[in-house]
Amino acid sequence: MKLTLKHPLTLGKTTVEALTFRDYTTAADYLAFDVKGGVAQNIALIANLTGTDEALIKQLRGADYLAAQRIADRLLLTDSEAVAEGETTEKKPAAS
Repeated sequence: MKLTLKHPLTLGKTTVEALTFRDYTTAADYLAFDVKGGVAQNIALIANLTGTDEALIKQLRGADYLAAQRIADRLLLTDSEAVAEGETTEKKPAAS
């Protein structure tokens, strides 16, 4: 999933015009939640999901940060829904 930034960032000679998110999460992404504070957690998660340095994510303008946060939230929600569906479809062991 690609997020085109409304306000591209320039780092040295490089301009970042978009963030590309993986379409899945990993346990390492959830590890980002060990960082204290909600915004710090989201910055770490977005950095993990996009393979970008946290320093770059911290420079996002508000609108771009909130758009990135919505994408990250959707990915986490997809995981939660998959687990919930798995819990309702798991077969219970037969009684003996």
